[in-house]
Amino acid sequence: MARAARATAAGISCLIAYPRYTMRTNWDVLSARTLGALALPDACERCFWLHQRIGAPPTPFPGVFSSIDSYSKKVLQAALQHAQRLPHWFERFELHGEPLPSTHHSWFKIATGHGSLQLSGTPDEILLAPDGSLIIIDYKTARFKPDDPFRPLYEVQLNVYARIAENLAPPRDGYPFPCRVQTLGLMYYDPLTEVDRPDKINTRGFLMEFHAHWVPILRRDAWIDELLMRAWAILSQPAPPAGASNCKTCQAYQAIANARHRAGFRYTTTGDRLP
Repeated sequence: MARAARATAAGISCLIAYPRYTMRTNWDVLSARTLGALALPDACERCFWLHQRIGAPPTPFPGVFSSIDSYSKKVLQAALQHAQRLPHWFERFELHGEPLPSTHHSWFKIATGHGSLQLSGTPDEILLAPDGSLIIIDYKTARFKPDDPFRPLYEVQLNVYARIAENLAPPRDGYPFPCRVQTLGLMYYDPLTEVDRPDKINTRGFLMEFHAHWVPILRRDAWIDELLMRAWAILSQPAPPAGASNCKTCQAYQAIANARHRAGFRYTTTGDRLP
């Protein structure tokens, strides 16, 4: 969220090209990732309100990273198709089960009990374990760092997915929801960048390997409850709260609102209607 806003600020002159971004009508549908951003140490409540109530134009994501991310999510299906089994590293991490069809955020959501606030999300992978419970996995194509500063965000995401999976109703065809979740975890695909192996270089280009690293994530239901209470307290306000001191992301969102104001939109960052 913060990085997107900073990138938007850098290209603020292009904002008027995005006229569809007005005050969001579905601001009370909160994604797992957005709730997770509120768990970061430098979370700014003003930015959180603006991000959810106002929104921001998307920032470009380099095509090569999109391709790598998509490829990593297809590895499991490719292994099942060609070898009729999960990849070997899944077995090494004692992850056994049948992958479920992909969910969609439009229906993979639940009420929170806080006003009209709903939780939504799209897990990267859900396995139906032999005992009938679920294993929820979030893939990360990145170097594994034990002290990853975004770990709180990732932990919230997975905990939100678990809460939705265990409380989703009514049942949907092809899915076991609501269903108990037994395991949550991050599957890092860490790129190996050493180039001292000549077999990785050929006449058409080169190959890059990725090392799988499994990080189990604990259930933290009380923490999610606290974050939801805080999120609703922020979002139910008619105007954004004060921001963190010297928050550059606030400045980026203010620039977004100013550009939209100049383009003739009806709202400001205070939530007031424009004449």
